[in-house]
Amino acid sequence: MTVIAIDFGTSNTVVSILEPDTQTPKTLRFPGLSRVFKLTKKTGDVQEIPVVPTLVFVQTPEHLMLGEQVRSQRLGLTQPDRLFKAFKRDLVAAFQPPARKIDGHTYTAESVSEQFLQALWHQLLQQHIQPTQVVFTVPIGAFESYLGWFRQIATRLDLAAVQLVDEATAAALGYAVQQPGSLVLVIDFGGGTLDLSLVRTVATVTDVEDEASVQRAEVLAKSDAYIGGEDIDVWLVEDYLHQIGSSREAVGAVGWQNLLALAERLKIRLSGVEVAKESWLDEETFMAYEMVLDRDRFESILEIHQLLEQLRQTLDDLLAVAIGKGISKADIDQVLLVGGSCLIPAVQQLVLSYFGRQRVRLDKPFEAVSHGALAVSQLASVDDYLRHSYAIRLWEPYAGTHTYFPLFKQGSRYPCRRAELLTLQVATDGQSEIRLDIGEVATIAQSEMTYDAQGRMTSAPLRQRETYHSLERQQEAVCVARLNPPGQVGVDRITVQFEVNDQRVLTATVRDLLTHTLLVDGDAIATLR
Repeated sequence: MTVIAIDFGTSNTVVSILEPDTQTPKTLRFPGLSRVFKLTKKTGDVQEIPVVPTLVFVQTPEHLMLGEQVRSQRLGLTQPDRLFKAFKRDLVAAFQPPARKIDGHTYTAESVSEQFLQALWHQLLQQHIQPTQVVFTVPIGAFESYLGWFRQIATRLDLAAVQLVDEATAAALGYAVQQPGSLVLVIDFGGGTLDLSLVRTVATVTDVEDEASVQRAEVLAKSDAYIGGEDIDVWLVEDYLHQIGSSREAVGAVGWQNLLALAERLKIRLSGVEVAKESWLDEETFMAYEMVLDRDRFESILEIHQLLEQLRQTLDDLLAVAIGKGISKADIDQVLLVGGSCLIPAVQQLVLSYFGRQRVRLDKPFEAVSHGALAVSQLASVDDYLRHSYAIRLWEPYAGTHTYFPLFKQGSRYPCRRAELLTLQVATDGQSEIRLDIGEVATIAQSEMTYDAQGRMTSAPLRQRETYHSLERQQEAVCVARLNPPGQVGVDRITVQFEVNDQRVLTATVRDLLTHTLLVDGDAIATLR
């Protein structure tokens, strides 16, 4: 069996394989596409880590440049209208940016993401790797439509065995499998999201005589925030432009992309030095400027934009869930930092203040998620729960607002079945379809920042906002039943049994009460038309 894990990231993508002979993970390198990070271990040894920058540049509609080809040649800095970056984050978000037209062809976050993954798949085949199982990692806060998109990609690639696992949970599994019974907390802070997952593995003896055992994993608590390294780069550039009395509009699209690249380099360098500087040329005015950033200013920007406060809140949310299950902070055996944003000293110091230096580790910031995902193939099961609630959205005309009819509440273990059948009628005589606006309800935190007359940054407290995300990307109501003959007002017409399967897919079984026929038999809601 050949197992592949793909950690499709906002900034970088990591592909790894489980070595058949040794059952150890190995990160794959793709010639021309991979960038190699060099990390110095405590022993002094230098470790090379190949990642694929999640970048696409449209050279022509027939020829896309990917990964390191784009970054090393600085293609997006000269023609930013042809550059696609952070498209994974756009795909995860509830609202995607508008499609882009290039040379008469339309490009969306979905189409660019698919072409990027297909290119990586082609690289696997060129290396004569024929996976029999593929594990994709997804953000904890990802909505069902994003998971459904991954399943569609798997179908188009003709993948027989596909599994999806939360990114932070995957990283936790990679460590927890080595120490059954241990409690492992992963803080995965990357380019697009902040994900936390608390996991425990349990060994179960299946044959007393042979002492054979299998392991299952239980996700005990998780939390997330829609914030990451991409936001930090924007904040640094906005702060710099405010200091020099300029703006995004004034520097133009090319200047903006150049400054974002400089901000990323400054951010990385500040992980090891107190002051960093970069020079840049305004191509509109041909004026040379210097961008200087010290660690104090950097940390002040993070505080003002409440990044550290969101990290604190996300940690507190997870610990509150854990305490509700009888698990204290002291019970956690290891705290693992994953993702490029965890290299920021202020982030590390905050985590150390919560858990102490003895339990916090930063071993594989770029590979832990992909390597951990491979552990899924070694487990009998992963016991997980819903991060969002599933609900039917209803419009209340008198109140002028939406209300939600809950199907499954946040925190429900899955697979699960709704205890009660939902009985529905038509709204008008002769109605031949029954449609429902079904989606996920989540709560997100938002921050607001302003400058005062003296140029000082100020911020308001974090605000919690409830969001709704339809299972259909087109934000359309789902047709759960087609009626023949058409329905009549006031007569119960169908019953719907909702379930969430072991792949976290919301399914429905629909029966027609008039004709006594089974209209839908356990189909995924997102596939009902």
